[in-house]
Amino acid sequence: MKAPFEGTFFWLFKPKKTTTYDMSLGPLLLLFSALLHAAWNALAKSTKDKESFLFLTILLSGLITLVLVLTGTGFQLPNATATKIAIFSGVLEGLYFLTLSKALNASTLGASYAIMRGGAMVVVWIISSIFLGEAFHGQHLAGAFLILSGILVMNGGNSGLLLNLGWQENKWSYLSAIFIAGYHLCYHQALVHKAETKSLFCVAMLVSLPFLAWGLRKNPVTRIKFTLQNHGKRVAATGAAATASFLIFLYGLEVTAPGLAISLRNSSIFFAVLFSLLLKEAITRYQIIGATTVGLGALLLSL
Repeated sequence: MKAPFEGTFFWLFKPKKTTTYDMSLGPLLLLFSALLHAAWNALAKSTKDKESFLFLTILLSGLITLVLVLTGTGFQLPNATATKIAIFSGVLEGLYFLTLSKALNASTLGASYAIMRGGAMVVVWIISSIFLGEAFHGQHLAGAFLILSGILVMNGGNSGLLLNLGWQENKWSYLSAIFIAGYHLCYHQALVHKAETKSLFCVAMLVSLPFLAWGLRKNPVTRIKFTLQNHGKRVAATGAAATASFLIFLYGLEVTAPGLAISLRNSSIFFAVLFSLLLKEAITRYQIIGATTVGLGALLLSL
């Protein structure tokens, strides 16, 4: 029998088969993972030169994961197909980081994060339903509807138009959502071909670096030096948070029921709204209501 959510990125970090789950530690870890993910996005948002900051952050995250891989079982990409997919995942990650930096420049953290993460879930749900044979149910349709409605509220409330997706001001967030969906689907396919998760993540991070380097191609040495001098501790914190968020998420999936796990992980959308307020961004009530609606839709799509 086909496993629930198999074929979608909701199942891409498939836990080991077990009959019992730790319902005390697991949910707390997943909420912490969601908090860390929103936090490192907030740290990136708070910097002036986001391209150089993200380059240094992902470089650090890749190196941390590389050390974990080399001191553990070593690289485990057992066949050419898994390796190719891992590399392509890195290409999509690189494009995601490029569009992320532009999205954070163009909009508030709460609004851009909601569009990127909520939109990615809708894209994966559509692809999985149409091309991968994934069954969908009423709550999935309701979740997709809430995500779309939330995006309309975020943009329509500010412009006075009811049906406004904010294509122009949020184009980078929408593009980022597509790339997020793409690399998650690739992650799943790589795992289907027996790739080990840390090896996969490490390859993807390292492959994404040339794209980030291209993003800071103007005066790269000066920009990197400036970021290290002024935000060195923030780079270290962000790189550690990004890596920890991923690894904690993996462990949380192993000890928590999958549906609950993904739902808790999507709470990062709510955390992003809170961080947006802490950053004292000019976030409107429409953006708060819209982002919250997107978050609720994401939870329904996870069930």
